[in-house]
Amino acid sequence: MENQQTKTSSTRAFAIEFIMFFTYAFFAVNWIAGSTLTPQIMEYFQLKTFASATFISNAITLAKIIGNFLAALILNRLFPKKAIGLGSGLIVLGSALAILAPQYWLFILGRFIMGFGGALYIVYFSPVVIHYFAPEKRPTVNALNGVAYNFGGIVAMLVVGPVIAWLKTWQYSMAFFACISALLFVLWPVLGQDFELNRTTGAAQKTYTAREALKEKINWLLPLTYSGLLTFYIVLLNIFPISGTTAISGKTLSTLVAVGGIVGSLLAIALSKVFFKRLPVIRWAGLAMTLFGFLMFKTASGGVAAVAALCIGIFMFLPVTSLMMIPQELPDMTPAKLTTIMGLFWALSYIIETVAYFVIGFIIDRSGYTMGLNLALIMSCTFFLGSFLLPETGRKK
Repeated sequence: MENQQTKTSSTRAFAIEFIMFFTYAFFAVNWIAGSTLTPQIMEYFQLKTFASATFISNAITLAKIIGNFLAALILNRLFPKKAIGLGSGLIVLGSALAILAPQYWLFILGRFIMGFGGALYIVYFSPVVIHYFAPEKRPTVNALNGVAYNFGGIVAMLVVGPVIAWLKTWQYSMAFFACISALLFVLWPVLGQDFELNRTTGAAQKTYTAREALKEKINWLLPLTYSGLLTFYIVLLNIFPISGTTAISGKTLSTLVAVGGIVGSLLAIALSKVFFKRLPVIRWAGLAMTLFGFLMFKTASGGVAAVAALCIGIFMFLPVTSLMMIPQELPDMTPAKLTTIMGLFWALSYIIETVAYFVIGFIIDRSGYTMGLNLALIMSCTFFLGSFLLPETGRKK
């Protein structure tokens, strides 16, 4: 039944993927716009230290942790169409509240609600993939979903500056991007649909709980592997551009990282057609990412820094598809079970990243940007180390 629905729903599947991709991409634009506007927001709310300002981003991150833990429960209660619509609606609602907030705590609350919606969205990508797309197409769709945030990052890097210059205030600038999210929210009820959650090919399966998931080692290894890359990526997008420690503009280098992410995702799609193992890609791409990060931080040459930044993006996103394929390729996987696994994956990853990001902000206040960036670089090694602990779910041919 699932295979038949996959074949007959290709147009609907494409429409659903389109809406979800751009909804999460513009969630990223609004988040990164808020980070880019940090100096104006700090001045508006009279914040004095960078560590205090990191709570703006960490409000989203903490909301993601809670949302990730609750995503499976919400999906089982509301089913996919309403659950995904709820995520989209919360992104819009949180954006509006943050923009209109007269006080800092209301701004934080708005970012929290926005982050909760984003948390639901990132978890729901995986069950949609395994329901609507055949196994041979999943690496391609996973690569696209994995680069949605990066695509939003590129849009933010290129557009936020002109939008700020045009609209003058941070409120109007963030409202501009929130309106695009609102349009996508309106489109979802027209194109979204429900589907069976607890069914493999031809057989029903009992509910897989978070308690059961926490007892399985792989559900700890996956977030431990990913958390270092996540921390490094968020630091590159949010802290690195304003650090003033680079051979050329930090914003330019961050843009090159984002562009490299697009290239890396395209290479992941191409690689998935000819190479079907997961761990070698994770291991060597993860190592290359860290080495190029070290080069970018230490070089005095603008040209070398630019090449290193592009390579960081490539090797950061090239292995993410392989990592996401591991839980999807585990035996007897269903959309509901995968939602539980991915909810834990993202929640635990963001718990580690939240702590690391605040520590980095604290170190920056005490010892400067260089020390904070070095800690982020050390964190990136978890992707390489985790590749020696994860199971190989791929095949030789």
